[in-house]
Amino acid sequence: MNSNVAKVDGLFRQVTPLFLLGLLAMVLLEPMAPPWLTDTLGEDVVLKVVVAFLVLYVLLLWGEALRLQGLLTGLLEAFRAFDRERAGGGAAAGKGAGNPQARREAAKLLIAAMGSDDPDIVKTSHHNLVKLAGQDLGKDLGAWRQWLSSQES
Repeated sequence: MNSNVAKVDGLFRQVTPLFLLGLLAMVLLEPMAPPWLTDTLGEDVVLKVVVAFLVLYVLLLWGEALRLQGLLTGLLEAFRAFDRERAGGGAAAGKGAGNPQARREAAKLLIAAMGSDDPDIVKTSHHNLVKLAGQDLGKDLGAWRQWLSSQES
């Protein structure tokens, strides 16, 4: 399921500029529309279509912002829980203590960030992932994904 979400997310990112350029072209080329089109659909059809698509796009962006906020909140909470466990020690410091769901979400974000082209992001993500997991699997994304799937089951 995560691979499907990643594919849709990647497609959305690639298509967005083309989609917005298409809307801009529709607005700019509206005066050159054939008369039969405006007679059939009305003079403000292009405006209605552009507004409808922009509203849809804003709603998609709003949903994405809410999703990212939830993921980042989970990441921060996982790090806070990790720091509390580390500082407190004792029985609560065992593996999986705190909020395991938040820890898995944090790990998903960090593993995704390790796929970045920016070496600083990879280094920081790896460092935090090692702290979160309690083990170092190197910078091999496949090993980390396998570790994550073992944590989810």
